[in-house]
Amino acid sequence: MRVPLSMVLGAALTMTGIATSSVAATPDAAAEPGPSAGQTTQAQTMTRQVQDVTVTAKISLPPGSDVRGSIVGTLSITHNGTSAAMRSGRMTMVDPDGRDLVGAQFVGSGTANAWTSTVPLSADAKSGVYQVSVAAEIAVTTSDGVVNVPIRTADPVSVPFRAQRNIPSIWTSTSSAPAGSTISVSGAANIRSLGTGDYLPATGQQVKLYFDPTGDAPEALRATLTTDSRGFFTSRQKPGGSGKWRAEMPMTDAGARAVWTITSAERERTTTLRQGSVSATQNGFTAGDHLMTHDVVVGLAPVQRRVDVGSLGFTVGGKSGWVSAQSRRGEGSFPDGYRVEREMVHAGVGTSAATFTFNPTLPAGIYDIGIRDAMKACSAPSWAANDAASGLSSCTHNVLVQDSTVTTIVVKRASTTTVSASDTSFTGPKTITLSGEVRKVQLVSGGGAADKPSPNTPVKLYFDPAGSAAPVYKKTVSTGANGTYSTPVATSTSGKWIAKYAGTTLQAPSQASVAITVN
Repeated sequence: MRVPLSMVLGAALTMTGIATSSVAATPDAAAEPGPSAGQTTQAQTMTRQVQDVTVTAKISLPPGSDVRGSIVGTLSITHNGTSAAMRSGRMTMVDPDGRDLVGAQFVGSGTANAWTSTVPLSADAKSGVYQVSVAAEIAVTTSDGVVNVPIRTADPVSVPFRAQRNIPSIWTSTSSAPAGSTISVSGAANIRSLGTGDYLPATGQQVKLYFDPTGDAPEALRATLTTDSRGFFTSRQKPGGSGKWRAEMPMTDAGARAVWTITSAERERTTTLRQGSVSATQNGFTAGDHLMTHDVVVGLAPVQRRVDVGSLGFTVGGKSGWVSAQSRRGEGSFPDGYRVEREMVHAGVGTSAATFTFNPTLPAGIYDIGIRDAMKACSAPSWAANDAASGLSSCTHNVLVQDSTVTTIVVKRASTTTVSASDTSFTGPKTITLSGEVRKVQLVSGGGAADKPSPNTPVKLYFDPAGSAAPVYKKTVSTGANGTYSTPVATSTSGKWIAKYAGTTLQAPSQASVAITVN
């Protein structure tokens, strides 16, 4: 794709040799992704009385993303003569640093009525707005002879040469996490040199970060960031659901628009979210991890709990190390407590996890969740190619991250509460009887665990009237020796009775409800 910079030029010659010419220069918008550059038309006209010979000329220039070491302009014309030839001429420029650049003489392009002029660039050539001028003389053959037509821009034309920019390395830490977690969205950006064609870290570039949640909710801007001296950017985000992240570098005079996307997922949870971070610095490089998990309620069947590990900033972890879980109390078969280590499973940049299995015979209560991760911190990438691997090519600096308590989880044994009513549909106010039971998963002598009735256990009763009103506390009853309870309650409106067992530091809460219809 080439960016046309049009110039309409006219010239004529009378038999007496008096000539006139007119010149107008109109740069078209650069055909890079994104909106128009909004360039303005510049024109100059000169008129003389002549017998017309007309030439229309256009100079075409490449987009900045195609420039590598030189800028080749193609001058093409149409005319009302029988043939045309280039007598002399070249393209000249002034770069964004104010340096004059002189192109080679126009030479044939291999296409009739078209010639090229090549403007060499220095290795440190900047992207941005160049001032472009053309001066040439075309010999047009007519039935009356040869007419030399001067073609030139009256004033230099401002043309942006936008460098190609990319974000080939982009990741979320982690790619999947429990609902409500805080994750990192990070990326490594590069920019292609106009002077050499090499990819370099894109420093000081604006990046807009958007999130498009799965479903009907619209995409929203989450952060406006600036890449650092390594071309990196990062943002800590709470997604609020699964969806797609879009990192965009808006088009500027110096850089083309770039858009890269990545998805992240949230997993449902029914217990309290737990998360924490840890970092370490070694030989001037810092690395860290963010751990995410949630509490455990275990019945008679074992429960698996995943601990997600997301690398912080521009670091790579999870390839060599483990996550630990250690109880703060002893119980049953584990009078001195329980500790276990699980090797991390690495699932991509910024994403690792370890999975623990909890059963009811393990100590209940608080567990410390720790980590040992032999991480790699990143310096500025060496962009050998425009790919994700190059973006992480400098992640070679060893940093050991270790902490026995990055976060905690609470492990509780399950409980079950039931409730029923002596009458669930009746006319007018009536006193009915609510009955139910509380059972708990408990350790048993000799080892093991069982689901047993829970005597002397308080149960709070609430009435939730039909409609939008909130439940109202009514009374507290206690279970008897066999773990059951029974109590009269006056009921005058439709709704539901709710029985709640609050639980303890070692036992999970539970509740149940029964619907009542009052006619």
